[in-house]
Amino acid sequence: MAIIVSLSAQCFSFVPQPTPSVTGSTGVIRMPSADVIPYKNMSIGLDTGPIAFVDKWGLFYKMNLGTFQGMELGCLGTDDGDGGIKEGVFINMKYSLSTDNSPYPLLLAIGVENLTSKVLSDVYMVATKYLQSGSRIHFGFVGDFVSKDLVDSGFRPLGALGLDGPSFNERTYFLTDIFAGEHVFQWNLGLRWYMTDSMALNLSFINILMDKNTPVDNYRDPKVTMIGISWINPL
Repeated sequence: MAIIVSLSAQCFSFVPQPTPSVTGSTGVIRMPSADVIPYKNMSIGLDTGPIAFVDKWGLFYKMNLGTFQGMELGCLGTDDGDGGIKEGVFINMKYSLSTDNSPYPLLLAIGVENLTSKVLSDVYMVATKYLQSGSRIHFGFVGDFVSKDLVDSGFRPLGALGLDGPSFNERTYFLTDIFAGEHVFQWNLGLRWYMTDSMALNLSFINILMDKNTPVDNYRDPKVTMIGISWINPL
């Protein structure tokens, strides 16, 4: 399958607001970025879609707040398609370690996702580099705290790499991120259309390489196609 993405080399005038990933933290598709919600700002979002190979429909709804300078605090709720919330509501936290105010900054952040989950939480350190083309490169480390049925130690270190940038026009962004570890490889693709300066429509393809025979310890997430919406400062 060939994927052709047109990224313009010109410097775009539109600069998107920090936008939540599928799992809540400001980021790409599944990978957090080093961007944070500015102080006294907020975002809300919802993503939903069918889970492949099972008769279930996934639902993610989230909210993030800029609680202090450089600090993002959020919550994530999930519905597994059976009408119940898995383990309750999860807490996400991210702290920016950089104050680069240049036109094309290199940012660094640390954080934790799903803090109140028993087996789905993770910690991360990520960097985000802004490019003159309007694109951003994201890279870093993610460590999952998972069931010991998957990893004997209960901790799974992964490398993470992501890219997002304008495609077709300055308000339509192509997104991709990858997670890789000793046994794990997961590739995600997406599109994000900024309908206004504060509202975005998201299309996400999670774990596109997964098939029915892929072992459960070879990926982070099931194969899901999701459509969603996010809104910065709705109030």
